[in-house]
Amino acid sequence: MIYCDNVFRFDMGNAGLKHIINRLLTFTLLTQEGIMRIIVISFFIISFSATQICAESPVYIAKKAACAMAMDGILNESAWQKAESVGPFVFPWFKEGEKEQTEAKILWDDERLYFSFICDDKHIWADHFTHFTAVFRDDTCEAFISPVPEGKERLDYMNYEINCLGSYLVQSHAKSRDADFSWREVTGLEIGRVINGTVNDDSDVDSGWVLEFSIPFSHFKDFSAEFPPTDGQVVYLNLNRLGGKTNLQYSQWTASQTPKPQFHSPADFGKVIFSTELLK
Repeated sequence: MIYCDNVFRFDMGNAGLKHIINRLLTFTLLTQEGIMRIIVISFFIISFSATQICAESPVYIAKKAACAMAMDGILNESAWQKAESVGPFVFPWFKEGEKEQTEAKILWDDERLYFSFICDDKHIWADHFTHFTAVFRDDTCEAFISPVPEGKERLDYMNYEINCLGSYLVQSHAKSRDADFSWREVTGLEIGRVINGTVNDDSDVDSGWVLEFSIPFSHFKDFSAEFPPTDGQVVYLNLNRLGGKTNLQYSQWTASQTPKPQFHSPADFGKVIFSTELLK
């Protein structure tokens, strides 16, 4: 289930709204018609602001897998079949090219957190064949996860970046405890992928590629949140995709509020609520 967070933050704020109303008062006589005009316009401003914030702050219910999960990129497990997509990715910095869509889902069980990505891609490209390299320059999918939903650790996060070849980059950004580094020894990360096309050959047209991976909850042991999660427990995260060499695009589950492409924006992550509802 996907819905919008019910906490609205108006971009204009009270000061901006007050300024607009004062301007209206300057040019509108305080007749009954004038007062009604102010009320209607003010309501429109508030409704528009709330709609914009709602669109930028998605919420996803991550349900619990009750079947064996194999990270092979095939996605034939019943839990994947029944899980809902997070919804269409957005393209905050789009300029040109094709908006190739991504279908992403999230699951969990007592040991792991699972992600799947089905990527439309006519020209699959990757130049990085080893781990801990600049995989973000390739056709790549990413999960950025803030395990602690509030307090001083709210903006601490880990990022998992995996290209279509299975090469990965894993980093921890925990500024609250001065721990900002790339992992060099990653244990327990499981990756599966399927490529429907040819990599690094633009002479043909590809169909796309599939990535699934799972993260053991032990990766979050240095954060204060407890895992496996309980029913209703919250994390903030974002899902990102990069388009590679031929169709360079930046798309996301929830848009970073930055003027230039920037996925490292934990204040803009979407909200994920863990549910103990079983998907068998």
